[in-house]
Amino acid sequence: VVLDDEVWSVGDTPAKAEVLQLAEWIAGMGDEVYQSDALAAHFAPAAAYVAKAAGVMAISISQVHRHLILWFRPEIVQTVTWAGEPRKAATPSADGRIHPRLSFESWVEHIRGRSQPWSEAEQGVAAELRQALIGIVLRRAEEMAAVATELGRVNKELEAFSYTVSHDLRAPMRHISGYVDLVVGQEGEKLSERSLRYLTHVREASAFAGQLVDALLDFSRMGRASLKRRNVDTHMMVSDLIKELSRAERGRRIEWSVDPELPALYADALLLQVAVRNLLSNALKYARSRETTRIAVRGVRLPDGDGLEVEDNGVGFQMKYADKLFGVFQRLHAAEEFEGTGIGLANVKRIVERHGGSVWARSEVEAGATFGFVLPRADAPATATDVDSGEEDDA
Repeated sequence: VVLDDEVWSVGDTPAKAEVLQLAEWIAGMGDEVYQSDALAAHFAPAAAYVAKAAGVMAISISQVHRHLILWFRPEIVQTVTWAGEPRKAATPSADGRIHPRLSFESWVEHIRGRSQPWSEAEQGVAAELRQALIGIVLRRAEEMAAVATELGRVNKELEAFSYTVSHDLRAPMRHISGYVDLVVGQEGEKLSERSLRYLTHVREASAFAGQLVDALLDFSRMGRASLKRRNVDTHMMVSDLIKELSRAERGRRIEWSVDPELPALYADALLLQVAVRNLLSNALKYARSRETTRIAVRGVRLPDGDGLEVEDNGVGFQMKYADKLFGVFQRLHAAEEFEGTGIGLANVKRIVERHGGSVWARSEVEAGATFGFVLPRADAPATATDVDSGEEDDA
């Protein structure tokens, strides 16, 4: 059984690489059922394993992927006995006339490279199995499509709920903070030290709650805004972000190392800037304890697209928690050590996945961390997330 690059086999079969090569050749012919009892005569590489697979019958389950089931039959050496050697030339006699062969000694020929033929009944059963499997696949695809439709509806409802709640909570948070400032400003001299301390805690808590609300609102917008893709000069974008972030970190020793040939990325420029800013600011934050902060920005070029990597020399994290980093409100370090809402990397992942890309993270504790992403190139097929989702204006 071949599923793309995976092979499951039972019995005496060719090696995995040989099966994959044969499956690629059979799939390329486009036959629903392929059979041969002399495979090496049609597919030359099969001569290397004729003892195991002189004959093959295969059914293809997909016209898009390499999904096949193959049955092999070993070589059967056939012995044919002739009345005389059939290739022996007839020789003329002395008078120039051609006479029948004088020697009728039997001649034995061994025919190799063939298996037992596949009967019409066996081919018919294989075709029926193929139809049954395709029926199962189609039914499963319909079930998955229904689940995906339902998930899409639920996600839209959750996004709308998140947007509404985040939007409506902003005003109360600001009122709390504003009234605390008024009380402290007008009645501060009359309040005890303990009361002032309590009010300070209220102000700090309301300010943090306001940051969370704003972050949730931004996270909700990431899934609602339509993508406006174009080729983005990432080198210029990274340079501008480094200047912006460096101005806010005056007094720190920061060494920036930027690949001079960063790839241009096909993306929504605004959303891409948000993602890269998050990665750079995270690198600065978690390397704050170092005497000299070192941050490197490199280009990534893979078969499925291009992207960026940001590496720092900060505190790092344990790799067993890597999958949690890109979740909402997931933090691996105490808030007292490193400020933040826990939504930054979730925004990065959402932006990248909306573009059809992928994110990753590598690290060792106290040895820095590397975060990267890759996006499809301009010639890649458009994804469903390119459809305008109709972002609501923030009143």
